[in-house]
Amino acid sequence: MAEPRKRRSTGKVTLADVAKLAGVGSMTVSRALRTPDQVSDKLREKIQQAVDELGYIPNKAAGALASGQSDTIAIILPSFTEKVCANFIAMFQQAIVRSGYQVLIGYSHDSMEQEENLLTSMLANNPAAVVLFGSEHSAKSRKLLESGECPVLEVNEITPLAVDLNIGIDHYQAAKAMTRHLIEQGYKNIGFIGAHGDQAILNKQLRGWQAGMIEGYLTPDHFLTTHEGANLALGCEGVAKLLLRQRELDALICNHEEIALGALFECQRRLVKIPESIALTCLDGSVICAQSHPNITAIQIDYEAMGSQAAQLLLDKLNGNGAESQLTAVDIGFKLIHRASSHKTTP
Repeated sequence: MAEPRKRRSTGKVTLADVAKLAGVGSMTVSRALRTPDQVSDKLREKIQQAVDELGYIPNKAAGALASGQSDTIAIILPSFTEKVCANFIAMFQQAIVRSGYQVLIGYSHDSMEQEENLLTSMLANNPAAVVLFGSEHSAKSRKLLESGECPVLEVNEITPLAVDLNIGIDHYQAAKAMTRHLIEQGYKNIGFIGAHGDQAILNKQLRGWQAGMIEGYLTPDHFLTTHEGANLALGCEGVAKLLLRQRELDALICNHEEIALGALFECQRRLVKIPESIALTCLDGSVICAQSHPNITAIQIDYEAMGSQAAQLLLDKLNGNGAESQLTAVDIGFKLIHRASSHKTTP
């Protein structure tokens, strides 16, 4: 009589292997790993020693399916290289991990279609929460977020249309403040150069510039925008095109640091002096603006503080802290740093 076939071992260490080595039941091991405060210190150390010796990796997905809870925060980033993403995620992840959660990151490359695909995949794995950049989402993505059962945090832009939680700055007010600053310095023919990135943010910046110009009884005619990402070439192109249209152009607002640097290089190539001939400003500057020559007047946004505060906002929601009075939107504000590039000298 033939012997029954034995199931081939996958070689993967199981919960039963840990229980056998530790001399306890599988349920005890599971409880020690999921809720360590419910077992004694001595038993927890014994089980942990077996886990370390065998190299056991708990199946988080199975645990989340069984308990209906997850320790994963899903984040969709528009870029891995933009400082807003890099500075934000470092501080956000640090705070989240300290609280026992892990971060799962997806990359949308500013594509709403890719965001849809990532959301569909991530929500199928029942994350504890979802974090997105900006408020510009497709109808399908918004429906997925609204029908999901986990908290949603939208980052970088204050918007009344947020699905759930929201943290960022008012980009309309930032652009308007920069326009007012230039008008107060005596500039009148102020142009605007902007790149897509997040279309909703660009639209707010453009409207803020227009509002500031109109309130100063000036005409907001001279602007150049693109649906492509920000780059140095756009700054160079913007200076060339706007000067061709309006020789009296005496100031520029760039919505991105790379655009501002491209504009600076083009002005230097043309021997156009900053700020004597044209003032140059940026709506999202960093240390690069501070160290350029001349250093560039810029809106400064503390993305690290945004990351820390975003983590706290989300953790409060997940932990149910002060559910009745909990904030759902946080405006972290901005600073306008006046530097040499917009310091108009009197003749």
